[in-house]
Amino acid sequence: MTESPSIILNGTLVSEIEAKVSPLNRGMMYGDGCFETLKSYRRKFLEWNLHFQRLSESLEYLGIENDFTNTGLKEEISRLLKANNLDQKEALIRIQCWREGGRGYKPVSSKMSWMIQAEEIKNSYEPLKLITAETRCIPSQALERGFKLSNGLNYIKAAQEAQNRNADDALMLTMTDFISETTSANIFWLHDEAVFTPSEKCDLLPGITRKLVADVLLRNDVKLEKGEFSIAHIRQAEAAFCCNSVREIQEVASIDEKDMEIGHPLVKKIMVLFEKYKFELLNR
Repeated sequence: MTESPSIILNGTLVSEIEAKVSPLNRGMMYGDGCFETLKSYRRKFLEWNLHFQRLSESLEYLGIENDFTNTGLKEEISRLLKANNLDQKEALIRIQCWREGGRGYKPVSSKMSWMIQAEEIKNSYEPLKLITAETRCIPSQALERGFKLSNGLNYIKAAQEAQNRNADDALMLTMTDFISETTSANIFWLHDEAVFTPSEKCDLLPGITRKLVADVLLRNDVKLEKGEFSIAHIRQAEAAFCCNSVREIQEVASIDEKDMEIGHPLVKKIMVLFEKYKFELLNR
């Protein structure tokens, strides 16, 4: 029988199958919480301070008290990695926070409950087959898009659309028909030696890896255009790739019926430059 991995629940290291959370918790009932995902590189973290800042700002947005300190949270993650024999491997880290309290939309507490999970991840991913979803991104006027909030039903519905059409993920549009993001990543595409990506006006989560890719392009004089683009624009692209903190850069094989070039020279160059920049950041 495989031993159950450990998690940290409200500061206590416990087996995942033995962890107990009240069924009357607001995270489950309403998605009243937030989370952060990042990758551990043998207990090193790429842009740790940006991840911690986003988590802290997410809790502030929700009006939930932040019990973490920058150093303390990093130490908790290191403790969990060691307990699961992942301290010398690459691992996915998920920090989940939710508000204490019970039923009713009006919060009666600002206290926080939390847990941290860790699991080993692979280092290579196949190019993605994307479809354009009918499900739209939530407008920033309705809900702040800069944070990873716990209620992801619109992403789930878009992912179901992709699943039903034998695709790996869904490309999502804004309510005004501009390209935004996929359900789990930011997207870039290439045309005539320039790189394009949606701007933050497009109701996307401005990912930390998205920022790093943009930094790499700027440092190496690769033209990057951020803006509001229609689906017709990306269908004219030669190649495309997605990025997030766990998968880093992942090529796109197709979008709807449009095939993309795999191994495009500029994408390969960006991936090499990203690896060099990552090494620099992790070892500074």
